[in-house]
Amino acid sequence: MKRAFIISALLTAQLSAFSTTNIQYLYGNFEGPTFLDTQSGNKQTVTIEHYRTFEYGDLFTFADYVHAPKGLRFTDKKNDLYGEFSPRLSLNKIADIAPSEGLVKEWYTAFQYNGSSTYHAWLYGIGSDLNIPGFSVFGLNLYRKIQDVGIDTYQLSANYYVPLGERWHFEGFSDWTTRDFLSQNQLLFDLAPNIGISKGKLEIGTEWHYYHENSYHSDNDVFQAMIKYVW
Repeated sequence: MKRAFIISALLTAQLSAFSTTNIQYLYGNFEGPTFLDTQSGNKQTVTIEHYRTFEYGDLFTFADYVHAPKGLRFTDKKNDLYGEFSPRLSLNKIADIAPSEGLVKEWYTAFQYNGSSTYHAWLYGIGSDLNIPGFSVFGLNLYRKIQDVGIDTYQLSANYYVPLGERWHFEGFSDWTTRDFLSQNQLLFDLAPNIGISKGKLEIGTEWHYYHENSYHSDNDVFQAMIKYVW
């Protein structure tokens, strides 16, 4: 799917009230055999995420800046930048159909662009928001994935958020393709009330990062320390 079409669709839609942005710092020891690992084990990541709704859908986008002091696993690069841009158009809102109280709350057409200096992928498909007990958010998207490195494939993506009392929550995402599986899940504590700032603005915790590549049976299994500021 051409990026120009996606951007045009977003710019012609009236933005609504809700949006949120955060910045994260993560530190972990990546010593495995995958392309996500490093030559020394040490890796630091700064992530900026943004989510907003608009009149006919929603948008999630993020950028990761990675620093590996002795280089990434298969290159001498010490720094890397990667991002994703993921808009969805709500079929319910376009057809003026109220969200359902059943399992599938809302249907979407879903698009995504993934990019770095050495890799580009374009994804298109169908998405949904589900009503799952215990989850305040559960999204599921099925894409056709066209990429310039490796063979084209399909991707099933899930994103979720679970409140765990007043100050704890669990959130994350998982991506399955015919070639690999990636899951990043965060357990976070709301530190903001302890230092006198607004609730939910500052969180600390850990991220479990798991990656499996099917062809080489290689795994990347890392817990990272993290801090997150929201505005």
